[in-house]
Amino acid sequence: MRETPLMPFEPRNIGELIASLACDDPTAFAVEQDGHRHSRADIFEGATGLAQYFHDQGISHGAAIGLVPVNRLRCIQAMIALWSVDAAVLFLDPRQTGQELDTARMAAGLDAIYSDAPSMAKRTDVQIFPEPTACCDNRGSLSFSPGSEHRDALILSSSGTTGVPRFRRQSHTAILNGIATSNRILNINAPLPHISVGSLSFGAVLMHWIKLLIHGVPILSLPLLYRPIDLHNALSRVEFEAIGLPPVVIRDLLAFHKDRHLADGPVYPHIRRMGSVGGPIAPNDLVRAFQMLTPGVMNIYSMSGVGAVSVLEGSDILTKSKSVGKPLTGVTVRVEDDAGHPLPHGQVGHLVATADWMTDAQPVRTDDMGWIDADGYLFVAGRAGQVACRNAININLRDLEQDVKSLDWVRDCIAFALTNGHGPDDAIYLAIEARGSTDAMKSELKRAISPQRRPDKILISPSLARNASNKLSLRVLRAIAEGKEQRFVDF
Repeated sequence: MRETPLMPFEPRNIGELIASLACDDPTAFAVEQDGHRHSRADIFEGATGLAQYFHDQGISHGAAIGLVPVNRLRCIQAMIALWSVDAAVLFLDPRQTGQELDTARMAAGLDAIYSDAPSMAKRTDVQIFPEPTACCDNRGSLSFSPGSEHRDALILSSSGTTGVPRFRRQSHTAILNGIATSNRILNINAPLPHISVGSLSFGAVLMHWIKLLIHGVPILSLPLLYRPIDLHNALSRVEFEAIGLPPVVIRDLLAFHKDRHLADGPVYPHIRRMGSVGGPIAPNDLVRAFQMLTPGVMNIYSMSGVGAVSVLEGSDILTKSKSVGKPLTGVTVRVEDDAGHPLPHGQVGHLVATADWMTDAQPVRTDDMGWIDADGYLFVAGRAGQVACRNAININLRDLEQDVKSLDWVRDCIAFALTNGHGPDDAIYLAIEARGSTDAMKSELKRAISPQRRPDKILISPSLARNASNKLSLRVLRAIAEGKEQRFVDF
């Protein structure tokens, strides 16, 4: 029988909620990672030892600490331990460079950065906290001070595209209230046993860990790097019923099962929720995932400062595959022109969302363009910055990406434009993640891409840089295009 803490939401330190579950049923299965099962007591004891370690390090009330997780469970224990000494936590992606970590340290006002992986010490001034066997002798107990529920628990990071601060602090109470509201508007009575993939530095992944831990729901944690067969084996375990996956990983799964016949039915019928994380799933992939992987697949559209905006699921996937669903109850979406005036159904404009469930909620204008059809379904046409101009004609680079993703051998791609110093037209760059002969790929690309959207420069690589949400890193690819290294070639 699943347990649900007394919420909405009794104001408590989140660590105290997790500790209470450990006291109520210490042997209950909490997390499986690297083939080992950990009980609630295991998590509690690991956090207790680290609390003493951080206390001995001089970390106390009001500190802001960065964590760079390689072993995700160990860093979750570190987070709980830091909450016991009234410190706020920012998770940083282990794929970031030393310079990027230093920039985050300054921008977020961090007092120190710690990691569980000794290799991280080579990046920048990162301190390594000990393994459980090398930790302190667990002197004392893990306790949480009265009133700490109103203090900062996490420092959340975002891309900043919605105008929300790049780093923003959230108290324990605010996080718990946000989880309760998210459950309500997504109609989730209780979380399902969950397979977790991705970096804890991505807010959606971290919040899922917290939600599952405070509800006492088992987690199967996969490492940051894994093979499609590893994911398939995890998804085949019927005791786990939910997962959140980036669109590119869903595409990987479809490629893994490319020889399967639709008549054979879905591969994972027991998976009741397979949500998109970090962006919408491409329409063709979404339909194939619904038919081949699980009817529980869903497109979730969300934004910083609002949370989940809309969901497309069930039979709507077959009839409205290009949509991201109807706006959720408690969220208002408007489509506006450049001057902020509302546009009628069917017309493309700037998407503006308001989380009506928030106190004093303010409209959040994204960089996304889209429209709402006559049936009330929301469609995302692309980002305002993803438009190039050539021969005085605007080109939607999202359409170029969709042309390219129609090819089975393409794992992922991203298109962007740079100002052309030799004339008024933009130069269009296309980066593709795929394996094979570049010349053969270029020939097939020329047949797949609409002539008016053809790129000027392309880069094809089996592996491209990604950010914490597992999207291709536009920042890195733009720097490559603007640099002296000639990795992009003429198309």
